[in-house]
Amino acid sequence: MLIRAYKHKHIVNKGKIQTIKQILIEYKKTAKDISNLQWELFFKDGKFNKNQKIKQIPSKLSERYKQTCQYQVVSVLNSYISNRQRDFVETVYNSSLDEDTKTVLFVINKSKAWFSEKLQKATIKNEKGKIIKEIPIEKYHYKLARKILKQTFKQNRFPSFKYISMQLDQKVAIIEKRKEEKAKEFDYWIKLSTLEKGKPIYLPVRKNTYFEEKEGKHLNFVQINEKKDDIEIVFLKDLPKETNYIPQTEKISIDIGLKALFAVNTGHLYGKQFYKFLKYYDKIITELQANLQKQGIKPSESKRYRELNRKLREYIKNEINRLLNRIFKIYQPKEIVVENLNFQNSSLSPQLNRLLNRFGMRLIKQKLNDFEERFGINITYVNPAYTSQTCSSCRYVDKRNRKTQEKFECLMCGRKINADVNASRNIGVRSSNPMKYKRKRTVLRMLVRAYLSDAKHYACDSRAREVILSNRYFIGFYEHLEFPLKRNYRRFSMVSQTIIIYL
Repeated sequence: MLIRAYKHKHIVNKGKIQTIKQILIEYKKTAKDISNLQWELFFKDGKFNKNQKIKQIPSKLSERYKQTCQYQVVSVLNSYISNRQRDFVETVYNSSLDEDTKTVLFVINKSKAWFSEKLQKATIKNEKGKIIKEIPIEKYHYKLARKILKQTFKQNRFPSFKYISMQLDQKVAIIEKRKEEKAKEFDYWIKLSTLEKGKPIYLPVRKNTYFEEKEGKHLNFVQINEKKDDIEIVFLKDLPKETNYIPQTEKISIDIGLKALFAVNTGHLYGKQFYKFLKYYDKIITELQANLQKQGIKPSESKRYRELNRKLREYIKNEINRLLNRIFKIYQPKEIVVENLNFQNSSLSPQLNRLLNRFGMRLIKQKLNDFEERFGINITYVNPAYTSQTCSSCRYVDKRNRKTQEKFECLMCGRKINADVNASRNIGVRSSNPMKYKRKRTVLRMLVRAYLSDAKHYACDSRAREVILSNRYFIGFYEHLEFPLKRNYRRFSMVSQTIIIYL
């Protein structure tokens, strides 16, 4: 199922909005209690149960409301655990554990058997499905797996339900179309159960033309979000999966920036005005915030401040979706490789950088996930460490290669190229390289060793020697080389094969 959400305008009066806010208060409290119960189940059996009996949880919500709330809570918790499973894999992959132990830990993690200890052996199969090895799973394996998982928990806070919205099915919220020739100012009714048994309220909602025209099944499911003095109503639609998609490009790689929002490895730049508009909004919002603080007014209490932030969010959302749709339409790729990094710029305010990191990157990932689900495109995230400092031509890595935010000029081979395009090409290469899982320090070590292992890159003249000797990244690797003393000596000889062994 490809579920997509669409906002709808409503005509709900203030009295009903207050009633909904009272429901939300109780809904959040109940969600927190259900979450605590679900975590008890998880640390016992390694999984959550959306059908867990919760009559014992005190709440003003009806049992139907509580069950709806539990479905939502378990969905959030499962998503959190899914992310921690990926962190688990990365931690084990980067560790110095032996291969058998890594294999066992991967199997435990995939089966979510950290606490249940239900597995007795890990089976390794070849491409044809034939068993080639079986490794017994011991107690210490489970103990180690739990230790690694709990470490990922420490690095990522548990989900908070303090600001949860209500995702309601037809047990408590029934969507009905208005009857013909009646109440023409709206198009839908939502019959919403309240805290008082037998006293539902009716919420009039206007149609969203884009939602109506979108192909798919309208689900009897509504999401209600809390705004400062208002509410937001969202309808859901199950979109059909595209089965006739034929890729025209094998793979593209994308660098995410601000001067140009997206740089593709082909050399094309998209969103060249993005940074200009961000600076414009940032200046106005920052100045307004400073003036409000001088007057002793909280920015959140200013209608103009809230409106500017809304427009900024809308702009970021529209640009990201518009440009990614354009890139998809032009290249129609089989795989998209993108860097997994923080989305920020030192010249922007801390507030805007936070917005870009949390809101902007989330939108990018949501859009890419949409491509993956609808068209079957492979989305690969790679470690972006040093992609902006490494030459995509000769692979020489040096902080001085990047002259400015936009200009890249390799000190070794002299190649000049747009810095973002250069980074996007490095990202594409890294998608098929084990370097994508490594930590930043390990990535640098691998880049330096890979460069030095291929003498053709630097075995030219004394200038290459001087460039390498002045590069702090290469400190500690000189013992592997005999640098020539003669200016015209054309080749460096390798004293040790340690570089190749490490690779």
